[in-house]
Amino acid sequence: MNKHFEWAFGYCAARGYVEPVAATLPSALWFDAGKPDQTGRFILGNASGKAAAAAFAAVDAPHIYVDIAAPRDAILPHVPPRDPMWLMAAGTEIPAERPTPDFMIEVDEGAHRLEAVARHTDGSLAARGVLGIHGATAVYDQIVTEPQFARRGLGSAIMAELGRLAARRGIAESLLVATADGKALYERLGWTLRSDIVSVISPPA
Repeated sequence: MNKHFEWAFGYCAARGYVEPVAATLPSALWFDAGKPDQTGRFILGNASGKAAAAAFAAVDAPHIYVDIAAPRDAILPHVPPRDPMWLMAAGTEIPAERPTPDFMIEVDEGAHRLEAVARHTDGSLAARGVLGIHGATAVYDQIVTEPQFARRGLGSAIMAELGRLAARRGIAESLLVATADGKALYERLGWTLRSDIVSVISPPA
């Protein structure tokens, strides 16, 4: 399966959405997000610029995302630009976890979704992250550290704990979509780039 499509299934598990389904216009995967600013999302995978433009033109409802996993330079002449993102992958090796004194990590485990939360000894929320599982693929999502606890290794610790638990379940590969803010961190943790991700949004009605 296309890695972008594999990411979509794991992402839906992480967010609690219904699994993606095949769509015909445009030809893509589709899933409902059900949010005021994001009704749903088309996942095109590796598409050409013309195919991306045709897909975007076929969307006639507001607040629909169209995501393409293809070189940004090839897509941007055909669609409205957004901030850059990247599809990244990692294997089964789990980076060494940095000590995080004064913090405790707890994990809520479900059949296809794991959520890790780090709290300070005073009980305040410090960081969190989610892992969605589809088959042998894990998708990391919403890795967030509260500003007052930044630069203490909590994001790395959250990912290491989720990765340790995913390894117990026989996960063979991990995927995520990184923004510019997170890309450098993930590269330091051993993640590799698989593709640019270009995401466009249909305008409000």
